Amino acid sequence: MIEYYGENPSASHNPWSALFKTIAVLRIGTGVMLLTRHGIAAILGAYHFLWSEQEWDWAKNFAEAGLPYPHLTAPAAALIVAAVGVSWTIGFLTRFFAVVFLPVIITAIIVLTRLGSPHIEAAWLYGFISFTLLLFGSGAISLDKLFHIGGRLSAPKKRR
Repeated sequence: MIEYYGENPSASHNPWSALFKTIAVLRIGTGVMLLTRHGIAAILGAYHFLWSEQEWDWAKNFAEAGLPYPHLTAPAAALIVAAVGVSWTIGFLTRFFAVVFLPVIITAIIVLTRLGSPHIEAAWLYGFISFTLLLFGSGAISLDKLFHIGGRLSAPKKRR
């Protein structure tokens, strides 16, 4: 598919030169941005919310949007966002975390729409990227590729 666009798929490929020919650039860039812009701050906010009992915008926004148990769902969403950021950055279980992230980002789109937030565009972009990674996987440079995770379930049979 994307990994062999424009070349002979049977030719030997250097994985480092294949980096810019695959979905890996999108996965790594999105993972780093998700982790640095949202994940780390969310995890720290959830930690202080749960153990130091400090105010946290996510819990307040979840309550204002009418989501059930905002004191539990907000920290769970923060944990999922950070885990997805790490997973996409290193390329480990990319499709699994894309599936896990889709309900979270759909909920974020609903909450941001109700609140009238200008960050709705970023949520839609994360949703489209999550769907793309669900379809195409992690790319050539990833732990999934290294450990053959998410590839074919069985090896193709050799013809005699």
